[in-house]
Amino acid sequence: MKIGSKVRLIGVPDGLEDYPDLPTKSTFERCVGHEFVIAGFNDVGMAELGIKAVTGKVGETIWVETKFLRLVSK
Repeated sequence: MKIGSKVRLIGVPDGLEDYPDLPTKSTFERCVGHEFVIAGFNDVGMAELGIKAVTGKVGETIWVETKFLRLVSK
């Protein structure tokens, strides 16, 4: 996987929680099964995914370990 790869989110990391102003777990659950393009990687190898197509919010992203992603196309 690299920047620009198309991936599908296939799982939700353990330990995520929802907070009144930050519904992290619910957001991940809504994104499972959807395809995204990797926008970047952080220094520990987590992939950045723009999730506007799911949430409708411009600029919204999630960071996820690559073990929760399945490569769709390079």
